[in-house]
Amino acid sequence: MKKDARLTPSQERAVEAVQHARRLVQTDTVGRKVWLEVFTDADRKRCHGDYAKACPNADVIAMWTQARRDSEYRAIVDIAVAVGLMPANRREWLLREAGEEAAIPPADKPYWDRDACKLYLGKKVIRTVRSLKVSRHIVSILDAFEFARWPTSIDDPLPKAKAEVPPSLRHTVATLNEHLTDIRFFCNGSGGVRWDFHSTTPDD
Repeated sequence: MKKDARLTPSQERAVEAVQHARRLVQTDTVGRKVWLEVFTDADRKRCHGDYAKACPNADVIAMWTQARRDSEYRAIVDIAVAVGLMPANRREWLLREAGEEAAIPPADKPYWDRDACKLYLGKKVIRTVRSLKVSRHIVSILDAFEFARWPTSIDDPLPKAKAEVPPSLRHTVATLNEHLTDIRFFCNGSGGVRWDFHSTTPDD
């Protein structure tokens, strides 16, 4: 947001929310959670592979911007969402109010629009998810890929809830592939999930 511009009421609320989130994310506890649970190996490598050097004085925002090359505003929002300090459904609103909307993603990687329940490849919708609640295990996979910026594979992101029978990862991946065009998801053989373009042959 431009400092000299008159803010709309919605933008003022967004600024207040991000300022509050900024205070919450700048802690060593959050920093270690981001380092161990959110960052990919590539992210940690960009921070020289050393948490103590990457996050001195619990400057989690600086660590994130170094790893992800994001603006400070976007970093605050993404950190807060990634560690559960902010509901994921507020992310797009906060970025939109700051003019931080992501550009149309390149056609070589998907983009998961959680608010719209749509998976894109470039400008093309390649999968629509029924709802965040009904399709929560599919959403968990798509959320994990989106937060990690679509690496070729991720670890199993499905929740290990004690109150229910754990979902089969293979079943969830098969369901995700229903009505999906252009790409496919696969169990990668080491307990995780990978994606590739539609020409890839199915798992053994």
